[in-house]
Amino acid sequence: MPHDDRRYAAAAGVRVLDFGDEFVVFNPLSWDAHLLNTAAAAVLHLVAEAPRTEADLAAFLREVLRDEERDAADQHARQLLLELAQLGLVRSVEEGSGADR
Repeated sequence: MPHDDRRYAAAAGVRVLDFGDEFVVFNPLSWDAHLLNTAAAAVLHLVAEAPRTEADLAAFLREVLRDEERDAADQHARQLLLELAQLGLVRSVEEGSGADR
């Protein structure tokens, strides 16, 4: 399945609290808090640094996943982006929209 070419960024104002193996993420726009695992928090951190594509995130996951999970990096990236977007923690951004931070 081809990668999604859209770029993704963290939603405005999202805050992450690190508790070791788990992370609590607070979205001040919705007042929701979510518990994330290390992989989801790492992806959220990357898109908070600068907008990234699904392919960028899959490449990152291939570097950090265990050997037996690397073949599924594309699916992991797609699933993490979908879940983070559904939670309102990431959004897609337009090319040249000024969303780069």
